[in-house]
Amino acid sequence: MIPNHLHYVHLSGGGRKWKFHHYLSVKSAHVRSGVDKIFMWVDKEPNGEWWDKTKNLVQIEKIEPPTEIFGKPITQQAHKSDVIRLQVLLEYGGIYVDTDTIFVKSFKSLLNNKFVLGQQNVNGSEGLCPAVILSEVNSTFGQNWLAGFEDTFGGGPPGSDTWCTHSVYYPSWLAQQIPHEITILDHESFFWPLYHQPHIEMMFEQNHKFKNAYSHHLWESSGKKYLDNLTKDSILKENTTFTNLVKELL
Repeated sequence: MIPNHLHYVHLSGGGRKWKFHHYLSVKSAHVRSGVDKIFMWVDKEPNGEWWDKTKNLVQIEKIEPPTEIFGKPITQQAHKSDVIRLQVLLEYGGIYVDTDTIFVKSFKSLLNNKFVLGQQNVNGSEGLCPAVILSEVNSTFGQNWLAGFEDTFGGGPPGSDTWCTHSVYYPSWLAQQIPHEITILDHESFFWPLYHQPHIEMMFEQNHKFKNAYSHHLWESSGKKYLDNLTKDSILKENTTFTNLVKELL
C-alpha cells in the first residue's frame, strides 16, 4: 500500500527560482490530489511572492543534494533530484511529482499498488517518465531502479545521450524484467500532451480537455516562454488548456 503523502523536490543550485507555476502545482495538489500531507524537500528554502503563498501548504524538509552516486559525479540539478526522489520514496513511500505538475483529480485510487509509473508517449515509446512516481516503502522496483544507476547513470547536460538513460529508459527496461513489481499507466494518465512543440501548443495556445488525465506535466523547459510570462490576468483572460486547468486555483 502506497502512503497517501506527496513529495516535491526543489533544489536551488544554479539559481533556480520558485515561480508562479510552481505555486500553482502545489495549490492544485492541495485542492485536488486527495493527499494527507505535502512535503517539500529543499536544499535551501526559496523566497519571493510565490514561495510565500506556497510554504503554508507544505511541510518543509531540508536535504543535502548528493554529489556522486556509485563513485560517479552528479553535476546536474535534475540528476540530483533523480536520486533524491527515489531515496525519499524508498524511506517514506508516497507520491512524488515534479514541481511543474498540475493535478486534475485525486490519486487515491492508485494507492493500492506497489509502484506506479506512467508511459511517456503512446505505448511508452519514449520510456517511462519519472516526473510522477508512486511507491510503497522500500519497494522492490524502487530498490532495483536506484541500484541500476551504477550501470546506467552517465550524467551529462540536457540533450546529451546519457541525460535520460537512468531515469526514463532504464525503468522501462526494468519493468519488463520484474513486471509484477510495477503498475504502468498509459500515456494519457500523467504526461499528455508531451514536450514536443505541437503538444506544447495544445497546452498553452489551444483548448483541449483530456478526460483520462490524473495530472498534466507542463514540461517547463519546453513551455518556458509561456510560463515565464505567466500572470493572473493572462490566466483569467486566456482560454487555453492550461489556463482552464488553473483558473479556479487563483
